[in-house]
Amino acid sequence: MTTILAAAPTMDLSSIQTSMTAAFKQVQAGASDMVTAAVPYALVIIGTVLAVSIGIKVFKKLTAQA
Repeated sequence: MTTILAAAPTMDLSSIQTSMTAAFKQVQAGASDMVTAAVPYALVIIGTVLAVSIGIKVFKKLTAQA
């Protein structure tokens, strides 16, 4: 009994690879745009919290010595 194995079909994955690359580049650009838009507001909020906390510490030190 002789069996003949057929060659496995080959698949061209280049179109899938191209589509995935384009999709990930769009996601990367979108994430970068979101971070760029959020950074100025985050810096203002962090700076305000830092200034208030330092101000409270200085005020407590000044009023404790009076």
